[in-house]
Amino acid sequence: MERRIYILIVLLLGGLGLWFPNASSQEEPATVRFVQRGDNFAAKGRLDLAVEEYEKAMAAGAGSAVFLNRLGGFYFKKGELEKSLEVLQRSLREKPGQIAVYTQIGEVFLVIGRPDSAIYYAEQARKLAPESSSVIAQLGIFYLQAGFHKQARAYLDTALALDPRNPEAHRFLGFYFTRTDSLDLAIEQYYEVINVLPDDIEAHNNIAFLYALQARYSEALEFYERTKILSRDPQLNHAINLRTDAIRAIVDGKMRARFILVKTLREARDLLGRIEQGEDFGEIAKNFSLAPNAPDGGDLGFFGPGELLDVFEKAVLQLEAGEVSEALEVPMGVMIIQRLN
Repeated sequence: MERRIYILIVLLLGGLGLWFPNASSQEEPATVRFVQRGDNFAAKGRLDLAVEEYEKAMAAGAGSAVFLNRLGGFYFKKGELEKSLEVLQRSLREKPGQIAVYTQIGEVFLVIGRPDSAIYYAEQARKLAPESSSVIAQLGIFYLQAGFHKQARAYLDTALALDPRNPEAHRFLGFYFTRTDSLDLAIEQYYEVINVLPDDIEAHNNIAFLYALQARYSEALEFYERTKILSRDPQLNHAINLRTDAIRAIVDGKMRARFILVKTLREARDLLGRIEQGEDFGEIAKNFSLAPNAPDGGDLGFFGPGELLDVFEKAVLQLEAGEVSEALEVPMGVMIIQRLN
C-alpha cells in the first residue's frame, strides 16, 4: 500500500516537472535569451543595446546565417560598416548562395565608397538569379553610383522588361533621370512607383522636390502636403515645413539671404578668400560676424521688397541662388552676402 502511494507521488511530481530533472523542459539557451532581448531593443529603436545583446549571443555561440544577417543589418544602420561586412561575409561562408546577402554586402561597399566591390557582389547575385528583376535593378543602381550611366540604364531597362511593376526599378530609374537632368522623365518614374505603392513616402517627396526644381510650385506644394499626410516622421515633416515655407516665400516674391558683417575691407577680403577655398559660409558667419544673427550663420530669413536697407536688397537681387557677393561697404561696416533662394 505504502509503495503504491510512493509511486503515485513520484508520478505526480514527475508529471509536474518537479521531480525528475530530465522530465522538465530544459532551460532556455543563453543565446536565445540574448537574441530575444536584442530584438526587443531593436523594436524600440535602441540599436546600441540591440547590438550589445547580439554580440553577447555571438560570444555564447550563436552563428547561424539568419543571426549573422540580422546583426549585419544592425551594424549597417549604426554606420559600423566594417563590422557589417565582416558578419555578412561570414554569413555567406556559413550558408553560400544567399542572393539577398550578396546585394546587401554590395550596399555596404557602396556606402564605404567602393563601387567596384559593390558591383562585384551584385554580379554574383545576378549569376545566381539571372531572371530576377530586383537583383538586376540593384545592379543597375550600383553601376549608376559608380558613374557608369550607360550600363546602369541598360540594367534598369532590363529589370523593367522582366517586371514592369517593379517599384524599385522605377525608383532607381527615376534617380537615374534625376542624375542626368531629365526631370520630366524622373517624375514619370516616381508616378509609376506610386501606381504600384500608393502610400510610398519617398516617391511623393521626390516628386515634390522635382516639381520645385522646375518652379512648378503649386504642384510641389500639393505633393509636399501629401507626403506630410503619409509620413509619421517628425524630422521629415519638419524638413517639409521648411521647404514649403521657402516655396511660399518665392511665390510671394520674397528673398532669403545671409551675411557676414566685419569692420574692415581687409577682414572681409580675407574671409572671402576662405569661402572661395571651400569653407562654409555659415560657420564663418558664426565665428567672425559682428551682427546679432551670427549664431544663426548670418541667416536673415525671408524678406520682401523694401524691408531691408536699399543697398543690401539691390546686392541680393544681383546674385544668383548660392552666389556670394564681393565685399560691400555699408554704414555699419563691411558685408559679405550670400543669396539663399
